Amino acid sequence: MKKLVPLWGMVFFMACTPSDNTETLMPLNEASDPIENTPNDTPEGPVFDQRDRESIISYFENLIAKEQLVVGQQCGDAPDSTWWYYNTYVDQLADETGRHVGLIGADFGWFDGDHYPVGALIDHWRQGGLVTVSWHADNPFVEEVDVYWDTVNDKDRIDLKALVRDAEKTAVWTSYRSELDKVAGALQELRDAGVTVIWRPFHEMNGDFFWWGTNAHGNQQTNEADYKALWIDLYNTLRWDYGLDNLIWTYSVVPSETWYASVTAYYPGDDFVDLVGMDYYGNEPAFPHYEELAALGKPIVMSESGPREAGYGNWDMMQWANLLKGKAAYFLQWHSWNGAKVAIKHNRNSIEMMNSETVITRDEVMTTFL
Repeated sequence: MKKLVPLWGMVFFMACTPSDNTETLMPLNEASDPIENTPNDTPEGPVFDQRDRESIISYFENLIAKEQLVVGQQCGDAPDSTWWYYNTYVDQLADETGRHVGLIGADFGWFDGDHYPVGALIDHWRQGGLVTVSWHADNPFVEEVDVYWDTVNDKDRIDLKALVRDAEKTAVWTSYRSELDKVAGALQELRDAGVTVIWRPFHEMNGDFFWWGTNAHGNQQTNEADYKALWIDLYNTLRWDYGLDNLIWTYSVVPSETWYASVTAYYPGDDFVDLVGMDYYGNEPAFPHYEELAALGKPIVMSESGPREAGYGNWDMMQWANLLKGKAAYFLQWHSWNGAKVAIKHNRNSIEMMNSETVITRDEVMTTFL
């Protein structure tokens, strides 16, 4: 089913918002491709080629043991906007601090094009950095473009079993599998360029706001098995049907409040997960549920982070890094958007943090990795 992408989606109250920033608002649509194509001087090859899946996971374990972590910045909400966000939040931060973040994040959702631009990710990788990609998959159960959905009140309209590879080939199945095919093509392009991707699909599933989320409050959900089956199907599809052995699979949750499911409820199993992540937004830095996540036995990451409204512009980046060291291998700060100062460069002590011994920046990944 053909869908048209709106200029901007609705703003999620915590993060993952498709609207941005405190400077110039850039519309996200297919006409914005020239932003992606502006840089054309990508280096010919990687700075070093030891950064495969297994060695990056081991690297993260070593960073946690040494009480260091990679600093990361999210760069946009659709693949055709990554360059613009990179210039705004990574390059300009480097102008102020003298260092580029070690990790950048992109998203393969909010997009209806046939080609997913990945040049910014390849460029950052080849200059020594690391890359993570999330996927806000379009809702196949509605005609319009939608990611946010009340999965408790609309649970009767959602059938995750209908999306797996061997399900009946309905319009819902075709909508989901068609987008998956295009996403897989972009991931293959990254693989062929030598990029290992920290891959984060179907995140924050213990909340009730994405179409793949929990279907009841108070840990009364009944869709855990269906979610796990969807995750495992995606894992097998990408790994075996598309040959994607360059993905580091990241299970990523939100803090469990009284109305959300527990942070481990939807864990699909050790064989299908490499990293465990928390998406935390608050007025001040904190790390809820760390012990529960650590008990899963995988390296921990702070897969999204930033201040909520009362903390906009006042989040102490140095305090944040010190709180996470010894617990998380990296943190990925979300970007800012209109009226919301969330990005690293918009918050306190960013220069001190970027130049501290605690965090690993792009120029330090190679020396600490080898």
